[in-house]
Amino acid sequence: PLALPVPLAPSPLPSPRVLPCCALLGSPPAPPDAAVPTAALSPFAVTRRIGHPYQNRTPPKRKKPRTSFSRVQICELEKRFHRQKYLASAERATLAKALKMTDAQVKTWFQNRRTKWRRQTAEEREAERQQANRLMLHLQQEAFQKSLAQPLPQDPLCMHNSSLYALQNLQPWAEDNKVTSVSGV
Repeated sequence: PLALPVPLAPSPLPSPRVLPCCALLGSPPAPPDAAVPTAALSPFAVTRRIGHPYQNRTPPKRKKPRTSFSRVQICELEKRFHRQKYLASAERATLAKALKMTDAQVKTWFQNRRTKWRRQTAEEREAERQQANRLMLHLQQEAFQKSLAQPLPQDPLCMHNSSLYALQNLQPWAEDNKVTSVSGV
């Protein structure tokens, strides 16, 4: 870790003379009237570690190992969850005692199981929605294909007017009705 200087609080007592760096290294001291390096006179003489102020107070807690439950315990918990998604504290304590588990273990297991249940039901709903969309698209496609195969009912007004009759029978999406150029007219 890097170290930063920390300012010292001013002392009411006279401070001893601060020695220049060269005195600490064994060099001859500078005369008293010589300039003393500003770093030696800095009020930031004490250093401390960088980091969050609460970081160095207590050691970090060790993560608890994952709890393993027996098959019998899981089976009983699943049966109970299938019947009841939430337990009252008395029910939870009774179940914990019957399964030789702690109250906190049962509570945590139910919380985790509800989270898994919500995710699963959301995925199932999404799959059902997608299946319904595919079915609707298929039905629409079938209806469209049937409408193309069936001839249009003749409108009595169009039967007497050749222009309206031609417009009624025009099907631009059909392959056999290609648009031809009118360059020769």
